[in-house]
Amino acid sequence: MDRMDYIQAVTRTRVLETRLLSRAIVERMVDAKDMEEVIKILGETEYAHATIGLTRFEEYEKILSAELKRVYDLMYEMAKDKIVVDLLALKYDYHNLKALVKEKYLKEEQDDIYIPLGITDFSKIREAYLTDDLRDIDPKLRDALETVTKDFEENKDPQRIDLLMDNFYFQHLHGMAKETEIPLFINYVEDLIDFTNIRTLLRVRKQKKDINFLELVISSYGNIPKEEILLLINEDLEVIKTKLKTYRTGEVLRKGLETFERTDRLSEFEQEMDNYLIELIKPSLTINFGPEPLFSYVLAKEAEIKILRIIMVSKLNKLSPDAIRERLRDLYV
Repeated sequence: MDRMDYIQAVTRTRVLETRLLSRAIVERMVDAKDMEEVIKILGETEYAHATIGLTRFEEYEKILSAELKRVYDLMYEMAKDKIVVDLLALKYDYHNLKALVKEKYLKEEQDDIYIPLGITDFSKIREAYLTDDLRDIDPKLRDALETVTKDFEENKDPQRIDLLMDNFYFQHLHGMAKETEIPLFINYVEDLIDFTNIRTLLRVRKQKKDINFLELVISSYGNIPKEEILLLINEDLEVIKTKLKTYRTGEVLRKGLETFERTDRLSEFEQEMDNYLIELIKPSLTINFGPEPLFSYVLAKEAEIKILRIIMVSKLNKLSPDAIRERLRDLYV
């Protein structure tokens, strides 16, 4: 990957960064009296194109989906190496695979859940899976589908669909990150896996599942060895914090675990994770040659869209501005 290939793309990205929502705009939306005012404020930003034609505030997801697709299309156009964007688009393939298995076996209508993003033509995967002919599907995706399908047929546990598919996703993602040889991409993926593994550990403990189940759903591609995480299943949270403190994510994991200990909720733990990952990519703001700014800009937009979703859902549910602020994540700029 030649860093000099990204001079023009980084210059364009710097312009795009100036259009990211500022904290001041976010605060205006938090303080807005209702969704109508939120949409009006969005109309003053680069989301204006997506707000046109919105007839019901409950359809806010159309705004967010349209903006996300626009950003991915633009980044694919700008990136010299497709893998830079594929690294971030891959999660949508695996999201769709989860929905596909549920569509087939749980007889649930999934059309509104499928996301029209990813690195593959999902319509072909869906047709192949529903007709039991996966011969021409990417081997990694085929292996995931076949394994998760077999597991569901044996265990009839919908929760395992998500957990097992996440394992295949992380294996696939880690391989792609290593292929790039870009330290930021590798660190981001491995830290994401560490956070997800510890979050899974907390869920498994709450559900009183055993170590055999935990071994099945923990990824081995993070910085924290899988074997060490397995040994934490029956430990006190104080012991867990101590044993994790030497890892790169240790300090933030400690804060997340303390919050979980206090509230018994995973939402605040996930908030710590999201904020850490945004801080991790901020050095991209000073990189002038290379693919990192493009990668980080997409992540910044996804974080921004998550913040907007929180605000919009909260406004529809008539939550107070203070309650909304408690749920918000950090911004990239």
